[in-house]
Amino acid sequence: MTEETIQISGMACPVCARGIEKAVGGLDGVARASVSFDKEELSLKYDERRLPGLLLREVVSGIVGDVTARTRRVSVSVPVYGMSCPECAAGIEEILSGKSGVLNASVNVSTGRAEVVYDPKRTDFRRLKHVVENARCGGRYHGEAVMGKNDPCECLG
Repeated sequence: MTEETIQISGMACPVCARGIEKAVGGLDGVARASVSFDKEELSLKYDERRLPGLLLREVVSGIVGDVTARTRRVSVSVPVYGMSCPECAAGIEEILSGKSGVLNASVNVSTGRAEVVYDPKRTDFRRLKHVVENARCGGRYHGEAVMGKNDPCECLG
């Protein structure tokens, strides 16, 4: 068995790392594949007779390119100030979820945070921030909703 570490780049998130690990680990001749997102490296243990190193690196290169192209995403967790009811959270979550490029949105009134996963090629944080700042609750604007003042929500009053 041969052990090798290959530098890889282009991973946008730990999901990419897991996808690469799973795909490479499933190759015939690979005994172990472990990807470190932080170090940007793939550690392998494989049978050189069944999968020559040169071929392995070529296959890994194709897999890395394919996985990172399919799983390009950014995940953010930001405070949302001014919410005091579940309707605020649900409304903001619905608006965010409907925006182009948003893969997943979850807003929690208890924690006062929005967890948003989005495709950076289709939208950006500035646009999403604008969406939340202009969200209405009970017919009123939240105003500076994300990363702003801690004003109470007026939807109950």
